[in-house]
Amino acid sequence: MFSLNQRHINIQECFHRLAKGDVGMFEAFFEAYKKRVYGVALKMLKSPTEAEEIVQEVFLSIWQSRERLDKINDPEAYLFTATHNAVYTHLKKASRNEQLLNTILRHIARKQNTTEEAIAAREAEQLISKAVQQLPQQQRTVFQLNKQEGLSYLEIAERMHLSPNTVRNHLAESMKTIRIVLKKWIIPVIVGLVWLFK
Repeated sequence: MFSLNQRHINIQECFHRLAKGDVGMFEAFFEAYKKRVYGVALKMLKSPTEAEEIVQEVFLSIWQSRERLDKINDPEAYLFTATHNAVYTHLKKASRNEQLLNTILRHIARKQNTTEEAIAAREAEQLISKAVQQLPQQQRTVFQLNKQEGLSYLEIAERMHLSPNTVRNHLAESMKTIRIVLKKWIIPVIVGLVWLFK
């Protein structure tokens, strides 16, 4: 088994061997750099679970594009650029998901009058209510203050004696939990929203 901790093997050589499909070198490369990639992702996302996902995405992407790695002049810069790009893509996706969930919540709040829409709204409201009750106490409070009472991050931070960044993280984690609960239900809701807002 190769190790990048050994002085005679450098990352440039590593990339040349990865380009040839050297699985053993890829395993050594992963072991040598996974903690650094994780550290960068964790610093940006503040979520261990999401940081782990970024690690998997980055190294999978590198392996899938391995044939062009021997043309990379600065492998470390390439690796951490790939990490930053993966994080930004993740944040954009999370933002789109949050916008979708906010649209659903606004739709529920309007309490449409038709029977079909009222039933859909009640079903979603019940699912969300159950999901909210399953959240840890601080996450639940942050979600309720933001989504139900309309308070800003700063207002919530002042009320709960937390930093705005902690409030943001709590809200992000609560939204993730609720999205999981709504996962099986969300496709018909999207279809309904497309019909409502077209």
